[in-house]
Amino acid sequence: MAISENDIPRIHQVINIALRNGASIKEVVNKLEDALEGVYRPRGYGADDFDIATLVFRLGGRQLLFALNQKLNIPSLRTLRANSTFTSLMPTIGPIRNEQYDQNIQTIVLDTRLDSLPLRGVSFMIDEIALKEMAVHFRKFNKVGGLCWKHSHVVDPVLRTYDSAVSIAQKLHEGHVHLGKELTVIGVSCFSEDEIYPILAAPTCKTEDASDMERILAQTVERWNSSDAVTSVGPAWSFATDGDATRHAAGHKLFVKTPLAPDSPLYGTLINMPGLNLFTGAGEMTLDFDFKHIFKRICTLIRSPAGIVLNNGRVINSMMLARYLAWLPAYEEAAVTKLLYPDDPQDVPRAVELMLAIIEFSNSQLHISNDSFSMDIDTRADVASINLLSKLLESILMPFIRVDLSLSQQFEHLSRYSHLAFSFFHAHRRSFMSYQLYYDTQTMTKNAIFCLAKQQSLDP
Repeated sequence: MAISENDIPRIHQVINIALRNGASIKEVVNKLEDALEGVYRPRGYGADDFDIATLVFRLGGRQLLFALNQKLNIPSLRTLRANSTFTSLMPTIGPIRNEQYDQNIQTIVLDTRLDSLPLRGVSFMIDEIALKEMAVHFRKFNKVGGLCWKHSHVVDPVLRTYDSAVSIAQKLHEGHVHLGKELTVIGVSCFSEDEIYPILAAPTCKTEDASDMERILAQTVERWNSSDAVTSVGPAWSFATDGDATRHAAGHKLFVKTPLAPDSPLYGTLINMPGLNLFTGAGEMTLDFDFKHIFKRICTLIRSPAGIVLNNGRVINSMMLARYLAWLPAYEEAAVTKLLYPDDPQDVPRAVELMLAIIEFSNSQLHISNDSFSMDIDTRADVASINLLSKLLESILMPFIRVDLSLSQQFEHLSRYSHLAFSFFHAHRRSFMSYQLYYDTQTMTKNAIFCLAKQQSLDP
């Protein structure tokens, strides 16, 4: 009765610790009574406890973490620091400078990795995250941050006197400099590792053009190559982004500009793959696109009224799929509607679910579509077009979600996607998919092939 009327913090932890210590039922009840009265608090935390404490600390600061530690017995700040690694990133205050890259590469990448690790290929990743538009004072540097990096050269961020703050406020009011709307973040990811190392965090006012972004991408690669990271971590192989137009243009100009040299160790392998684009950037770096963004954009295309046209000329869109996906036993009309008309078009799991549903439908209709008397001609044509779409989606999706596939099977899928996409695009152009989406998917596949060849060269 007492448990039903009171909230015992971390009751599962109380019971688990008691049982691990071999406590009897009576002793477990006594522990629960002590916890109920607040005289016993279990020790020991799991990964979820530390994740919650970290989230509380980041969003609410020390005071909120202390309050919830006292009330809910989540880890304290002292415990959190003893069991977690805090990344201290040097923020961009003013224009983007080399020393910001250099310090972050040293402190976040080099100082945190073991010397015994083998060399890995490295991929840079760039994206924006939400940022509260406000100026902040960095006490460590006595500087004002939160100003957009592109225009912050017109102000002195150092707070020397009261007039320094007035000058910055005046520049903001006149529009010569802006508060950052988002934060441009560049991270480093080593192949075969899950860790991501941020090396740049720069507030942006979203007015950069392709030349500005080209300078950032080139500066990132140059600072990595100028550091000890190349010899102690590994060479830069690719630069990944989403479908942003400015980064798209900058990435193409930097990383798709020179043909692979015949004396390259990759040439003998890749030249035997007809149709593969062998243009790269300096150091044989290639452009890449985030597969999650690719999945979202493919599903956005399928859901659009114009839909996607394949070789039998049928238009596959939400209206058509709403009719046929409801044939699946697991999908009622409401479930199909959520797949085809989601509240959040950026929902990646929902996009993957839609792709899997199309594949499942196609597999379920194979025996029926082979029977020429089982359906009318229009339905048969629709099912045939969905079967084609299913093969296309399966080819690009499975290498990223099926962990049981071998490396050979993954690349067989990607190769099949490239050939299918080329065939459909050659026949239907924009009716199949936009030029940019076609470019991005084929570039992503190309990068995977290049990275495999580089890995074989790095570690035969």
